[in-house]
Amino acid sequence: MSKILCTTDETEVSRKAEVFAADIAKAAGAELHYVHVSPVTSDDLQKPGPFDTIILEEVEARDHEVLKHAQETAAERGLANVVCLTLRNRDVAAAVLEYAEANGCDHIITGSNGRVGIPRLIMGSVSGDIIHKAHCPVTVVR
Repeated sequence: MSKILCTTDETEVSRKAEVFAADIAKAAGAELHYVHVSPVTSDDLQKPGPFDTIILEEVEARDHEVLKHAQETAAERGLANVVCLTLRNRDVAAAVLEYAEANGCDHIITGSNGRVGIPRLIMGSVSGDIIHKAHCPVTVVR
């Protein structure tokens, strides 16, 4: 294991995944990539309307805070050089998988909020999609 990708967002389970990934990366001497996927795409950023500008600024501020937290988590565990970035794509799983493959990540760590039944049918499961389509091992943190 030399490159670990950890998905991150503002949820509590994601915070647990951040800690787990940092600990694993440190123990393995692996490079750590924290990736946050925002559903606000590049097209959305290129053509904002008058009210959209305020919303986009708030989204970008939230994206920044998510990655700042991840970077602080890594630093608290003694990792200085971590990659932290936001991908813009409405399909979170596809964005994660594409990045992992393109960047040679050999392990993915993601959180799962444990949706079941109707909520899972309606909202889907990002972690489930990642597990089923990944080119490498996946660890799900709950």
